[in-house]
Amino acid sequence: MKTLLLSSSLSPTSQSRQLCRRVAETLAAEPGVELDFVDLREVELRPCHLGKTPSMKELAERIALADNYIFGMGVHCYSINDGLKLVLDNCMKGCEGKFFGILCAAGGEKSYLSSMHLTQMCMNEWRMLQLPRVVYAHDGDFQDGVLSNPAIEERLELFVREFRCIGQKLIA
Repeated sequence: MKTLLLSSSLSPTSQSRQLCRRVAETLAAEPGVELDFVDLREVELRPCHLGKTPSMKELAERIALADNYIFGMGVHCYSINDGLKLVLDNCMKGCEGKFFGILCAAGGEKSYLSSMHLTQMCMNEWRMLQLPRVVYAHDGDFQDGVLSNPAIEERLELFVREFRCIGQKLIA
């Protein structure tokens, strides 16, 4: 099972990237899983009307080769960030009907439905299937910038188990 994990935050102190790293460490240790971790800070992005950059073309190829995806996102104006939107607009050919999951971090407790924009885009545009469990963390789950809530850590472990189990069944 080849999984592409996309950490979409461009912030150097990203909380969603921490969630992505935790999942990446656990998922990469699972037998039969090949993990491709993409840190969007390392991809030169630009709007579609200006054409894809070489790194966007490479990302589109990596996305097309994956069996499934995990999107890590922060909440921006109750939706996804501009970097993730550029990826969705320019690099997602080849993902039709594939499986995905969402890791989300936000400043407050009440933005947990903000990942639904990503869900709607993936399900409506590419008819993708989503793991019903979204991991949502907020500022209160972090101490000194480090994830410290054991409940979120348990949710991450459950996310990995279910993502791997369902993901492998869907590509079998």
